[in-house]
Amino acid sequence: MDDALAEQSVRSFYDDDGWTITEAGRTADAERFEDLRGCAADYVAACRRKVLRHLPRSGERLLDAGSGPVQFPEYLEYSAGFDRRVCVDISRRALDEAERKLGQHGEYVLASVLELPLASASVDAIVSLHTIYHVAADRQADAVRELLRVAKPGARVVVVYANPDRLSMRIRSWAKKLLPGAVVERLKRRSAKQPDAPLYYHAHPLGWWQQFEAELSRVEILPWRSLTGESSRRVIPNNPAGKMAFRLMLGVEDHVPGLATRLGAYPMVVMTK
Repeated sequence: MDDALAEQSVRSFYDDDGWTITEAGRTADAERFEDLRGCAADYVAACRRKVLRHLPRSGERLLDAGSGPVQFPEYLEYSAGFDRRVCVDISRRALDEAERKLGQHGEYVLASVLELPLASASVDAIVSLHTIYHVAADRQADAVRELLRVAKPGARVVVVYANPDRLSMRIRSWAKKLLPGAVVERLKRRSAKQPDAPLYYHAHPLGWWQQFEAELSRVEILPWRSLTGESSRRVIPNNPAGKMAFRLMLGVEDHVPGLATRLGAYPMVVMTK
């Protein structure tokens, strides 16, 4: 899919559905893709706060590339010590909601991460969560370099990406080889919960990020979250045992980061310009 079609699929999905507010007061995107159960609350909040470990405590401008509506309380913490948070998104609905939360603390820019209307070396730090893998596969490197262009020398760029080789995907691959085709199809239909409208997505293998090492002073790939919301809802019960399972998962991510990164769903790429 070319970049225009990929961008249109993402814009349409989020303007028409993803960023609508449900009767429960949450976004449709969160209800579809996140684990909002009580057993997961502490875990997902801790994962979101991992980004703070790699951001400066203060600065003039934090760029939120693909900001969405800044939908979780932990996301607001990223820019608490900055003078301004620059929210860039292709969804007008997302920016309207972000402005409702941030007010004059924010700048709101309707634009693609492929063409940021910002001066080179103009922001002190960058976060980009669940955005780059929605850019057309052959343009994702351009999007990353656009983030690097606007970052000041020495700035941190934190990208939450996806791991196509995560454990759950490997298990599916093994299942396809070992189980009869009809059984695989039944399991796929039972577990799949696809958006009504197509949402473009492509995640490169984690080794893809090595191409940026020569341009930067440092690139780290760390664990952000081990399971997708759909996976955790399916395999972890909403009870005290489930809460303990999430606590153990967080411990593995913190103490065995290499393994957790290779097997987990969402890695965090930390680039220092």
